[in-house]
Amino acid sequence: MDGIVNFLNSMVQFRWRTGWLVFLGGFGIAIAISIGLGSTDRNAPTPPPPPQAISQVATLTQEREIIDVTRPPYNARGDGRTDNTAAIQAAISENRGKLIYFPNGTYLVRDSLYARSEDGKQKRFFLQGQNQQETVIRLIDRAPGFQDRSTPKPLLSFWEGRVGDATAFRNTVSHLTLNVGRNNPGAIALRFRANNFGSVHHVTLRSIDRKGRYGLDLSPPLNGPLLISHLTVSGFDIGVYFVGALHSATLSHINLNDQTEYGIYNRRQVLNLEDLTSHNRVPALYNDSDGGRGYGLVTLVNATLNGGSANVTALENPGGGGLYVRNLTSQGYRHAISNTVDNRTITRDSPVREFVSHNVLTLFSNPETALNLPIEPTPEATWDDPDDTVTVAPPGEDATAALQAAIDSGKSTLYLPRANYTISDTVEIRGNVRRIVGLGAAIVTASDRLQTTDRPVFRLVEGTADTVSLEGIEAHLGSSYFIEHAAPRTLVLKHLGAGGYRNLASGSKLFLEDVVGDRFDFQNQQVWARQFNVEAGRHSGKFNIRNNGADVWILGLKTERDVTLIETIEGGRTELLGAFLYGNRDIPENTPAFLDRESRQSLVFLSYNHPFQPYIREIHRGETRDLSPEALYPVKYGKMSPLFVGSTP
Repeated sequence: MDGIVNFLNSMVQFRWRTGWLVFLGGFGIAIAISIGLGSTDRNAPTPPPPPQAISQVATLTQEREIIDVTRPPYNARGDGRTDNTAAIQAAISENRGKLIYFPNGTYLVRDSLYARSEDGKQKRFFLQGQNQQETVIRLIDRAPGFQDRSTPKPLLSFWEGRVGDATAFRNTVSHLTLNVGRNNPGAIALRFRANNFGSVHHVTLRSIDRKGRYGLDLSPPLNGPLLISHLTVSGFDIGVYFVGALHSATLSHINLNDQTEYGIYNRRQVLNLEDLTSHNRVPALYNDSDGGRGYGLVTLVNATLNGGSANVTALENPGGGGLYVRNLTSQGYRHAISNTVDNRTITRDSPVREFVSHNVLTLFSNPETALNLPIEPTPEATWDDPDDTVTVAPPGEDATAALQAAIDSGKSTLYLPRANYTISDTVEIRGNVRRIVGLGAAIVTASDRLQTTDRPVFRLVEGTADTVSLEGIEAHLGSSYFIEHAAPRTLVLKHLGAGGYRNLASGSKLFLEDVVGDRFDFQNQQVWARQFNVEAGRHSGKFNIRNNGADVWILGLKTERDVTLIETIEGGRTELLGAFLYGNRDIPENTPAFLDRESRQSLVFLSYNHPFQPYIREIHRGETRDLSPEALYPVKYGKMSPLFVGSTP
């Protein structure tokens, strides 16, 4: 849903409907603001809305798939005075799988809000505000229960401690601010949990007086992989708090300021960061360990760490953990980096072009530096005029014809409300379409006939838009592919559970963000992936990632099961920056995690439990060499590679 706010806030149109005036714009449904502490009785009548911004989302509520918390039966009031705790909690608990939407306003609450359904499930929750700055959920000052720093309590939580499995799929919160108010030293703005794919994006976490405990708490067990992007954290003791051992997190475009202990505190986790900006007197990042080789692994690319103090280091790695850093600048700190491994401490001062905590691993004679492939940001999509969009109604038994007709309608954006869309034949993305967006738990399922083939559900062919984006969809495909890239247009895949991609268009660009699946066939193209989860299993007969002559850059990879993870062939280049390899079953011998045939690769990763044997296999000029588990650096329950550099053909 990225970009919808930018478009809709710029659109204000008059339309007559059913005898009353509607203003389109602002991605929200505004209601009358209460004067004083009005009631939040869910059954109370709601006065007609004043002539304020009402977005295109209003038309989608007719299908009851978008829940506006300000409308009946919830009647929350964003007036900064009314207590909305019960109303918002009810809206969340009763609408798992639907988009739960907050128009601009300040929604006062006095207790924790939990993303849980009435039957206790804590997955597939979608919370979205109208605007990152102007949609605010705010805790009252001096709130009971939020005073003890030793037992901190969340304002908004996606975990209650009663779920012990890694099935928190697709949880999402976006485009809003969570403000813990004043004099709440035990407050956590957001305790977040997601697995395989799920995200926090375009969110601000604020402690007005800096007295809150954590901004973003990622400490729930079995957390990740997940994506945090376009996040601002102001105040708190610790801006981002991440501890545990499973399953990694990827952070992109992070802004931290005014923390009192650490900007980011990581202990034993695999943490992958890009574009970190910090203005703090305390360490911007602290990579801790819990003893007994309980190391974490931090990858940081492109960081500006300012403020500082003459007695403080910007990035501290004191306990032997893995660390890979590239393009870091700092001002005001004693040092840019302090790194202690095997009781030996070394420091680096700004600027830091590249730094590795341990000796670089290789198999052949190579330069000891990563590939340093060019990095491009994921394109931020904008939204079109409401007249240029079409909503695909919840289908009957087969949605193929309806989807193709919507694409061929001439509209540029397709919405898929929460429903199961069964596809029996390949749908071509052509004409004017440039975005297909799932709202809430939209699911695409290949029909019985299609899922026994390797044909694609979608095929990107020639069209008018240079960039096409598919977002917010979960797919059940069998052996069919989700999409075939058959035209040299840029393709963006975001917030998807959709395996099966293959490229037929040489020279094309692909961006992956918060994607889980298998069978990604990259050929003669450029690929950038952020928070990428691949899980092919041996008995499925599928593969994970195949790089055939492409440039593939990955920030944050999580894997499990027992199949080779990345195969790089035909002169391809693969740069993997931060990966968690979860060996949750026996892996047969002679199954390399990373296979390089006459190509190039550089790899930063950590592996738990069952090892690959070998971890890396390289074949160059007819010679085969393997990197065994014993060659990697030991960690509790596994191995790590702060940097492996492959051979140069």
